[in-house]
Amino acid sequence: MDNSRISALILDMGRPRLHADDTVLDATRDLVLAGGGGATTAALSTRSAVPVGSLYHRFGSRDALLAELWLRTVKRFQAGLFAAATAAPPGLDRAVAAAAWTVDFATDQPADARLLLLTRREELVRDASLPATVRAALEDLNEPVIRMLRQLAAEIFGHADRGTVEVVVIAVVDLPYAHVRRHLLAGGDAGRHRPALLRVVRHTLEEARADEVP
Repeated sequence: MDNSRISALILDMGRPRLHADDTVLDATRDLVLAGGGGATTAALSTRSAVPVGSLYHRFGSRDALLAELWLRTVKRFQAGLFAAATAAPPGLDRAVAAAAWTVDFATDQPADARLLLLTRREELVRDASLPATVRAALEDLNEPVIRMLRQLAAEIFGHADRGTVEVVVIAVVDLPYAHVRRHLLAGGDAGRHRPALLRVVRHTLEEARADEVP
């Protein structure tokens, strides 16, 4: 390798990131949603206007890039989830606010929501080539949500055990997730029946709490 190519390589590796990660991750998301097989490194380079070498230098591999995209998307969802839950009064109102955020996220950020529906964390974690830091982030990502669900169970039922946490998961996670999934994958409006869904969530928790009373 001649001196000019060596110098160019050193400069490329040492310069600050000229391309915002979000630009690359947005391009990756759009290609995945258009059809996962089309999200090749070459296609990502073309879509984001970032050289292939820069992509590999920043992310290491296509699979690591996909994992970074999924992490960013989940963190965006969780940031809104925790903000909505924190702003609501404890107990039923907080649980309903948490359930509502799933619908609001799908309405406000449909591309990110569709990505979460189409990608499973377990598939990403199985990739042996992932950097240890990325793997650890994937494995630990749901811990704050689990703590929030246990807190909601304690606020609503007075205690958090397997049974009460399961009821909270059904109402706050499963119901809105199923609603959003059906509408998003069909190209519909996930927010259209938001009030009806939230009434079901509240009723489910109220009935379960009434059953707890001796």
